[in-house]
Amino acid sequence: MMPHDLPPWRVVYDHFSQWRKTGKWERIKEALRERYRVSQGRDPQPSAAVIDSQSVKTTQIGGPRGYDGGKKVTGRKRQILVDTEGSLLKVAVHSADLHDKAGGMLLLAWLHLLFPRLVLVWSDTHYQGLKAWAKGHLGWTIEVVKHWWTGVRGFWCAPGQEPPEVPAGFHVLPRRWVVERCFAWLLTNRRLVVDYERLPKTDEASIYMAMGRILLRRLAKTLPN
Repeated sequence: MMPHDLPPWRVVYDHFSQWRKTGKWERIKEALRERYRVSQGRDPQPSAAVIDSQSVKTTQIGGPRGYDGGKKVTGRKRQILVDTEGSLLKVAVHSADLHDKAGGMLLLAWLHLLFPRLVLVWSDTHYQGLKAWAKGHLGWTIEVVKHWWTGVRGFWCAPGQEPPEVPAGFHVLPRRWVVERCFAWLLTNRRLVVDYERLPKTDEASIYMAMGRILLRRLAKTLPN
């Protein structure tokens, strides 16, 4: 239902759809992101970023969907790239059965033209296979950030020495935590908890809108009282 002080929903959706098709939601988000970085004394364009993905369920409305065996989710996957402040740079939505390597290529293709200062991207091990492609096509370095015990199958210990304890549960990793925080910010928007849209591009536009609202609130705090 639409609030009583807005036009009929078909009129509102038509304007939303036009802005989605012309990329206006993304441009608004970019203008706000650059202004926020400047307010923090930083260059408008980032030199480093973080990439990650999130799988969410979809409704029965239709459109592309798949099964993510790792997350045990049937729906779509959101690939996002954020700067070191956690602000969204780019999002790509696709079916959840697409591997992160292919999804990462879908997200990052041509981004070196949009972000000319960007040279370094931090990621998890799912993007290990992107290193050569990113270096060759974008000129970027992908640095995989992982726990020290990742891939360890056993320990060699001297007689009488106790093996190191491998921690259990979730542990914050340097650099990668900012992208997890961005996902958490986005999921405070009820509309993004589940992908309700038929078209992935509509979900992308909704994510840009949500990030724009977050950036507006940040900028408001920088204004003098």
